[in-house]
Amino acid sequence: MQISEIISEADLLVPNEVPTADKIMWLNALNQDFFNVVKIPRVISLTPVVDQATYTLSTEVRLKNIDLLTVGLIKYKELLPTAPNPLQNTYTFDDSTHTLTLRPAPYSSGLQGVLRYSRIATTNFTASNLSAVPDAPEEYHFSFVSGLASFLADAMDNKTKAANYEAQYRAIWNRAGEQYQGGV
Repeated sequence: MQISEIISEADLLVPNEVPTADKIMWLNALNQDFFNVVKIPRVISLTPVVDQATYTLSTEVRLKNIDLLTVGLIKYKELLPTAPNPLQNTYTFDDSTHTLTLRPAPYSSGLQGVLRYSRIATTNFTASNLSAVPDAPEEYHFSFVSGLASFLADAMDNKTKAANYEAQYRAIWNRAGEQYQGGV
């Protein structure tokens, strides 16, 4: 569902005079917020090289979204300032350079590495491209209509409608979050 269709549907639910630029801003917020509620797992396979400690990863990976990192049989944990033994199988990830650093470096080449992380929104909507689509899976695009309708109703001072639409899209997202958490 394109954002132009989402805007049209929301405008039918809540007649308004809100500028399209404001609607785009709210859709960007919804696009980002979806992935804060719904953690969709992704997996990257790593092919570690002996004594190579740094690897450049996809721009979709963020430190806060990494939940599993293994190389061979060794499970790496995020290096925290409060870690009792920071030399034992830790990693750091730089969000600005997308560089993963393993400590210690893999002990052998050819080991299978796996990094699991939660997907994030990468699209930034603009008023000049109303044919863009949300980053959420297609089956959840309709929830953006309720989300935008909630913002529009709130802007039009209809708090009851705003609360109803917010409850609708939040319930859909919470169900989606439960499904992805359960591995469905």
